[in-house]
Amino acid sequence: MRAQSSPEAEFAHAQAARSRRSGERGGAAAGSAGPPPGSLFALQRSVGNAAVAAMIERSRHEHRPGCGPAGSDRAVGVGIVQRAKKKKDWKLGSTSSELAAVKTAHSNGPLVDTLHHIIPKSLFQQFLAVLTPAQEQQISTTLAPLAPKAFGASDVDKALKNMPANFRVGPRPEDRTDDPGDGLDLNKDAKGNTTPRSAELESAFNYMTAAINARTVTQADFESKFLAPVEEACKLHGTLIDIDPARGTWLQDSSGKYHMP
Repeated sequence: MRAQSSPEAEFAHAQAARSRRSGERGGAAAGSAGPPPGSLFALQRSVGNAAVAAMIERSRHEHRPGCGPAGSDRAVGVGIVQRAKKKKDWKLGSTSSELAAVKTAHSNGPLVDTLHHIIPKSLFQQFLAVLTPAQEQQISTTLAPLAPKAFGASDVDKALKNMPANFRVGPRPEDRTDDPGDGLDLNKDAKGNTTPRSAELESAFNYMTAAINARTVTQADFESKFLAPVEEACKLHGTLIDIDPARGTWLQDSSGKYHMP
């Protein structure tokens, strides 16, 4: 009857068989087969059979999706969740400071909460895209003396978004029944008539939308139908930011929401 072999001998025999099979396949897996057989007995004597077996198993391990420590976002196939970027604020520091001061002065009342743009701010970038660099520069040259805080910005788009003549302060959009979204947001007097400043900006808005749709701008139309009415609106407003709640008239309905006359 054959004598029972020791665990050490069985381990060495199995390792030698694996090494021979690897050699027959051209040695492709020789680098991952673990420690050379001759060194196994020395390792077994120093750290024990279980430790050597674990070392060899680790050397053969292939990484697959989901490998790695629990919660690791470097594991293969696991996407890294990125934090969404904060939305860029269109307001210049001077605009933010003025709005904060007005809100404080009016005890943060519901009618003094949000700056609304008469010409929607989203329209300026689209309009600038159909202008020449010389026309963009002409906007800055013409309007900077009338809106110095806004046109302190080198970016014409941001300057137009911060042009005080195009502001009116009011309730939050969700607290209005007439919020136009990206449409024209005219200011009205108590009788429901469009104010003179808003009328000038309405003329500019109408030309801007037509020019964007046509993808063409003539110099004469640019000056008479956009630049002139915007310049007049700025003159009617004045050079200060002057966010004045008294300029707007708001009515409240039975639901508690607000609208213009």
